[in-house]
Amino acid sequence: MLIGHKKQWDFLKKKFELGQLAHAYLFSGEEKIGKRTLAKEFVKLINCLYHKFDGREFCGMKEKSLEQCQNCKMIEKEAYPDLLVVKSVDSESSIKNEKDMMEIDISQMRKVNNFLSYTSYYGGCKTVIIDNAELMNQEAQNCFLKTLEEPKGKTIIILITKNSELLLPTIVSRCQTFAFSPAQKYAQSKEEQGKLQELLGIINSELAIKFQHAKKVNLEGENFNTILKILQRYFRNTMLEKIGVIKKQPANNQAVSVAEGYTLKKFKKIITLIETLHMQSMVSNINSKLALEVLLMEI
Repeated sequence: MLIGHKKQWDFLKKKFELGQLAHAYLFSGEEKIGKRTLAKEFVKLINCLYHKFDGREFCGMKEKSLEQCQNCKMIEKEAYPDLLVVKSVDSESSIKNEKDMMEIDISQMRKVNNFLSYTSYYGGCKTVIIDNAELMNQEAQNCFLKTLEEPKGKTIIILITKNSELLLPTIVSRCQTFAFSPAQKYAQSKEEQGKLQELLGIINSELAIKFQHAKKVNLEGENFNTILKILQRYFRNTMLEKIGVIKKQPANNQAVSVAEGYTLKKFKKIITLIETLHMQSMVSNINSKLALEVLLMEI
């Protein structure tokens, strides 16, 4: 059952019922807020057998435990013949290195073109979902742009991204964009809360202690980006509380002391630096240790 993002869903559902679907959509917003779920539910709506032929309720409106049509079951498992889901974990470099290299390459875009060149298996609409579309490298984006410029038959392409600024402007301009925001306040896991408390304890420390922390902390894999996200959420929420946009949340003395005395200009500078470091980490091989040192000095 779909929860949240009612405005986006209602718009897409209405356009589907009117037969006015666009060729390409861009779902943009933070991670883990329902963009992928809505994309798959939308594909189900278009292909649901119960809704299409029997006039019954669309499968996506039911609880997962209830009976689903065959098409919706296959779409949920990403095994539907007329659906192709593109992920960085399936790139040539990821397969070669036996781990997700966080890059979508040109070979995957060629696979998209080949997939769309064939007629629909079930005689309906062929759909491509590109997950984390910002991970497409330059070659892949240039190749994909040609697909957008010359749509083939009855096709729908959905790009899912947390950072549309990393996509070519010409790609973004050819898509109908939907902005997604959290349906409710983000709830930190216990692990994230622990990391935040550790970081808050470091922030007001002397430079030597900050450098020692940057040296010993594990920044491998996604750990560096996780630290950036935790700090970004903290400083963004604290800034919004300070200017009265959101209601102040109960906080411990440590959290209050870190933010005390920060000006709006200081908050903006920190948040901009975090966003810049995150973007650089996505597109280049930055020195995570050095980047964390720079951030801790600024904070």
